[in-house]
Amino acid sequence: MKHKSSIWLPVLFLLTLIFISCEKDSTDLEPEAEVEEEVAVITDPFYADLKEDSSLEDYWELFVADAIRSGKADPGTGRNVSIFFGTEPDFASGVTADHAGRAYNICDAGTVSFEIIESFWEDFSVVQRLYTFYHEAGHARYKYRHPCESNECASNPEDFPVMWLSVLPANTPLEEFIKDKDNFFKQRWEGIRYFNCSS
Repeated sequence: MKHKSSIWLPVLFLLTLIFISCEKDSTDLEPEAEVEEEVAVITDPFYADLKEDSSLEDYWELFVADAIRSGKADPGTGRNVSIFFGTEPDFASGVTADHAGRAYNICDAGTVSFEIIESFWEDFSVVQRLYTFYHEAGHARYKYRHPCESNECASNPEDFPVMWLSVLPANTPLEEFIKDKDNFFKQRWEGIRYFNCSS
């Protein structure tokens, strides 16, 4: 009996060593580096040429090209185009803290005329500039009105279509603008209204 247990002792000892060795080897391994998930940045090369110093004329040319590629007839070519910087918000004329510009001569079929408040523009990101520019061009070229005026608005929409506000948060992604401007050109958003130019 003593002889049988003495055979098992070395076997048990060896199994314990193997187990400890395996356990030690697994702890000695360097932890696997966490695989960083690659986030795909969706960009539209159509807007890639816009820079910090791009002019209002650059934005107008882009707007016209964007309208054409979106299937919009007559985006404003051949009209008397007057796009300029305003100095400070003229609150008495309807420009509010939510609106960084103002359209003029909306019912004149021969013109596209609007201003952008320069102090707003200088502080805006490219995406904010796109929203502001398309918003004012929407008034001046397509006779789009706001979905509701500030005294009529009961609640904010789930999203902010181009014609809702001309001042969007600085962190608004380009993809959001692209979705909204597609709806803008296709006349698809909640509360779409037009200026009445029949009188």
